Amino acid sequence: MIPLVPILEQMRKLLLIFATLALLLPTAAGSAASERSTTRVSAFSNFFTPKSVTVGQGGKVTWTARRGVHNVVGSGFKSPFLSKGKSFSKKFNRRGTFRYVCTIHSGMKGKVVVR
Repeated sequence: MIPLVPILEQMRKLLLIFATLALLLPTAAGSAASERSTTRVSAFSNFFTPKSVTVGQGGKVTWTARRGVHNVVGSGFKSPFLSKGKSFSKKFNRRGTFRYVCTIHSGMKGKVVVR
């Protein structure tokens, strides 16, 4: 006959290990996913939407011209002129707030917050 107490003790230890991993993995996977995700911004006639986006460190923002011709100029980055349907992407590796404008349209501005 097999003694049950040692087997039950081993099962309890394994269950504790799996429960601990289950609590830790979603947090790690969630932060990695946000760092690799792409946030999209649309450029219309004279405004960006959304005006402000937040991404994780290492996250990417893609701007797409929906109407007219635009560019995206910020501290340390500058897109070419984007005609309707064209896009420009920038990966943000440093934390902080990065403001940008369209130099073609006065007052057309936005910001990226990197956490």
